[in-house]
This record gives sequence, C-alpha cells and structure tokens, in this order.
Amino acid sequence: MVGKYDIKIYDNKVHYHLIVKRNITIIQGNSATGKTTLIDMLLDYSQLGKNSGVTVVCERKCVAFRFQNDMQLQILQTMHGYIIFLDENNSFIKTHEFARIVNESDNYFVIICRDALPQLPYSIEEIYGMRINKESQKYIEPKKTYNELYNIYNLHDSKEIKPDTVITEDSNSGNECFSHVFECECRSAEGKSKITAMISEYKNSGKDLLVIVDGAAFGSEMQLFSRKAANCNNKCVLYAPESFEYLLLNSGIVEVDENVLENTYDYADSRYYPSWERFYTAYLIERTKDTVLHYNKARINEAYLTEGNLEKIRAQLPEQIEV
Repeated sequence: MVGKYDIKIYDNKVHYHLIVKRNITIIQGNSATGKTTLIDMLLDYSQLGKNSGVTVVCERKCVAFRFQNDMQLQILQTMHGYIIFLDENNSFIKTHEFARIVNESDNYFVIICRDALPQLPYSIEEIYGMRINKESQKYIEPKKTYNELYNIYNLHDSKEIKPDTVITEDSNSGNECFSHVFECECRSAEGKSKITAMISEYKNSGKDLLVIVDGAAFGSEMQLFSRKAANCNNKCVLYAPESFEYLLLNSGIVEVDENVLENTYDYADSRYYPSWERFYTAYLIERTKDTVLHYNKARINEAYLTEGNLEKIRAQLPEQIEV
C-alpha cells in the first residue's frame, strides 16, 4: 500500500483528525486524552456503520480491532488496503509474529501504545501524542511527540554543537563516510539497540556527543534514548535524517527524481519496504547500478569520498552542527 491519507473520525461529541503516510503510525500519551475513545468509536462504526452515530471520512477503509486471543491475529493476514487501528489491549502487538505480519502487509497500522515496540521499524516522525484543542474542548488531533525529521533532537536545548565524538547507528558505509565528514572520533554502535549503552560510556567524559541514526526506523528507541541522554553530564545531540542513503540521494551527488524524495509515501510500498530506510537503500542501489557511483551498503564507494562530494554531504547537515 502507498499513499498519504487524511482521516476524520467524529460524532456529536468529539472530533479526531490525523494524517497517515507510512505503514506504521504510533500514538502515545497520558491517560484521559482520548486515545481509548478513538478506538471505541471505530469499533462502534465497524459494527453498526452510520447507525453508530460515528462518521469516518477517509479514502481507505478504517477499522479497529480488540482481539480476545492471539489466534485472531491471523485475520490481519486476510486484509488488504485497510488502515487498521489497534491499541495495547491487543497484547500481540508486542510479538514478533505481529511484526512479521506488519512487515509483509499492504495495510497501514495505527497503534495506540504507551510502551516502545522494538520489534517494529517505525519512524521518529510518526510518533504522536494526543491533545485536546483548548478552544473547543471537542476537537482532538495527534500532536507530534518528538521532533520533526531533519531537525536536531537536542535533549539539553542546545542549538549548536561541535562534537568531540560522533556515534553512528550504521556500522558499514554510513559510519565510514561520516568518519571522513567529521574530523573527530567517529564510532559505530553497530545497531540502533546499542546506542543507549554507548552514550552511557561517555556519561562523565565531558565530551559533546553527536548521535546519528536512521530516523525512519529509530522510533522504538526514542523513549530509552531520551532518558539515557538526559542523564549524560555533557551535551548529547541526536541527528535523525531518514537514513544515510537518503542523505546521499538528497545531496545532489546522484541524479534522482525529486518527487520520490518529497512524496516518498507514493513510492515506498509497504508490502516490500517495512520502513522508508529500506526503500531509500533499494532506490539508491537501483539509481547507481552500473555507474561509477554504484552503492554498496557494506562499504562506501570511494567516489562518494571525493572532497567535492563530501562537501555536498556536509551541506545536508543542520546548520547547528559544526563539522
């Protein structure tokens, strides 16, 4: 499934509005903000249609489930082209079987859950909180819990950083390239789940850290990362572009269709790409195949490390980051 969808769900008491554009959207937040009501309204609508008093406006069919046992999880495999709403009352959402179904599905999933779901590759950009509009007290909309992609996620509200150490999620071509982009130490965490442990090593070092991750799939790590980074006695800044491959595509080094980067939701089919990071990798490999810029995720092509191309990559960094 591809596309960007505007969803309105309302009755005579409350009105929800959200936009989904990836296969996984996460809604978090405190109690009494309307999350359970959203699921209840969709359940009523699924059972009673217009007789429920609920109106659902969307180009795709929106449904909610509260399965009583994990066996009913298989129902999801028979569905195609739906936007499926689930909450933490469906205990299976934390299982690897559910992750497998989501990663192979042509449905979109909106999951209401306070806990992180590390088995799912969801974007930082698609984590939302729920808030009630202060003017009407009736209009409820998702509010982004974490920063927009491409911005620095700075836990100490620092607007600028000249890092002493760069920590990358990527252990292959991304880390190799960033070691040329920055003059300081550049270490690999060898995976997103190991980043928080690595930044803990620097707690009393006095060094300023820049952490670079693939924002398109780092969402599940944000809660733990935020807590760990807040305990660092030094500055710790998170930079979360969609992925390293996205940086290369957006840098101008490779000739690409701008629509693909600006409207990725129209191209990254959820059946084949569990996250946009996977899509950008496949797209970059395809665009550079049989050229001097052919991309290999395991090891960076020397053609990307010319001074001219490194400058194009540096130009993608937010201005708050001093190289």
